[in-house]
Amino acid sequence: MSNKPCTHECLAATALSKVLICRECGVVHLHLQNMSLRLEVADFLSFADTMAEAAHQARAGQKDKSKRAGFTVVKSSTRLN
Repeated sequence: MSNKPCTHECLAATALSKVLICRECGVVHLHLQNMSLRLEVADFLSFADTMAEAAHQARAGQKDKSKRAGFTVVKSSTRLN
């Protein structure tokens, strides 16, 4: 384990959110209002792909309000308790 502190590089930022990466650790820090997530780069990329698809579907629904964009469950969730 290294005692060297992380060097965070800002990938993107808006008034709502900020995404930082530490390339040495391979961790992405996603800050969304008062919530923060730390994800491995591969997991973040998978999450980003999911969000991009959801945004695409939501925008398609905005263009044609008569057609509701649906969401597909790709992986079933398991209850933690």
